[in-house]
Amino acid sequence: MDTNNTNYTEEEKRSFESCADAFKNARQDATDKAKEAAPKIKGAIADAVFDMAYGAAYGTFFASAFANEFIPQAVKDGVAKGAAAGRGAAEKVQERARSASEEGHQDAGGTIELPTPA
Repeated sequence: MDTNNTNYTEEEKRSFESCADAFKNARQDATDKAKEAAPKIKGAIADAVFDMAYGAAYGTFFASAFANEFIPQAVKDGVAKGAAAGRGAAEKVQERARSASEEGHQDAGGTIELPTPA
């Protein structure tokens, strides 16, 4: 097969040149349009992300502030005391399990005393 372009007629060569020109022009046009559109798209995405983050933060903090104002102090105190008592009981169970595993034997089913509610 002859690798020279001598097999092509002048008209065929012009067709290939026009195809190459068409690809170059299309590439340049597409690049220009993309450079023009990119800032607008980036701005729209940034605005959407900001709006979603703002809405999520607002909703979260509004709900917590509303609940803080709406719930009576006695209920808040009861929840805090119950959480502290539960944490203390969990620590006792954890300590008993830790000491039992260090001694190498299982607990014989002893009871755990829980604090009485105030």
